[in-house]
Amino acid sequence: MKKTIILSAIFALVSLGASAQNYAVVNSQKVYQSIEAYASAVKEIDELATTYQKNIDEAFAKVEEMYQNYMVAKPSLSYEEQQAEEQNIINNEQKITTYQQNVFGSDGVLTKKQEEMLKPFHDKVSNAIKQYAMANGYKMIIDIATTALPYYAPEVDITEEIIKLVK
Repeated sequence: MKKTIILSAIFALVSLGASAQNYAVVNSQKVYQSIEAYASAVKEIDELATTYQKNIDEAFAKVEEMYQNYMVAKPSLSYEEQQAEEQNIINNEQKITTYQQNVFGSDGVLTKKQEEMLKPFHDKVSNAIKQYAMANGYKMIIDIATTALPYYAPEVDITEEIIKLVK
């Protein structure tokens, strides 16, 4: 009898603890895609990246052309002229590589532009999720766009509610 009461009490506590877990999932990528201005900003960033990459590719093509011309002319050049030409090619290649890093690197122009243009959207979505969680008593909201989640029950997905909040 004593064993049954203890087991019942443990079961009740476990059930109470399980029901107290209040969590939801959201697909932030779907939320971002629902914001037209976000899509426009991403498109603008992509176009800017394409332009930068095109410029870099053209510059590398010019260096490649310089190298090909050098290889053709090399037999007729003196040792000093060869050294000067090789150094010129190396310097140009290094300049382009440095420019590429300044544009696409972690502190590059494109990264800063992306942060500048997308941060307001990230803040808006983050605040909407926080607001929704606080208003509805959620203790945890998991972003399924950034977290591998093999399974979740559809009823815990609050993506559509967040989309309504950000619009």
